[in-house]
Amino acid sequence: MQRLRTYTVEEANNELPRVRRIVAQIAELSALLPELEDQARIAQYESKRPGAGAEHQERQQQARDAAGGAEMELLKAVANLNGMGIQLKGPLEGLIDFPSYRDGELVELCWKLGEERVEHWHHIGEGFGGRKKL
Repeated sequence: MQRLRTYTVEEANNELPRVRRIVAQIAELSALLPELEDQARIAQYESKRPGAGAEHQERQQQARDAAGGAEMELLKAVANLNGMGIQLKGPLEGLIDFPSYRDGELVELCWKLGEERVEHWHHIGEGFGGRKKL
């Protein structure tokens, strides 16, 4: 069984330059992926219409490749966070939690893309609505 990685507030803030890049990529790809998937579905539909030529087949392949590539990059970015022991809570908002201890209790340090530093925490299961200032 793998040991849970926990962070102090200082450690979490020290990781933010790296984490910020990863979370920004996740937020961007999460917003982009539905559009790319729609384009792939449209291209597939158009390629099946009577009289559709090779250009429709090529467009379908390009659209599938774009959606698949974005999905793969998203999965890699999430895996990077998971490998650091950081939990992704809101991909579109760029919301993450760092497991931590506060007064001997396991809690989560809460950070959202756009925030300068880790300055909030909440009890396990409370989520964003339960955020408290450190």
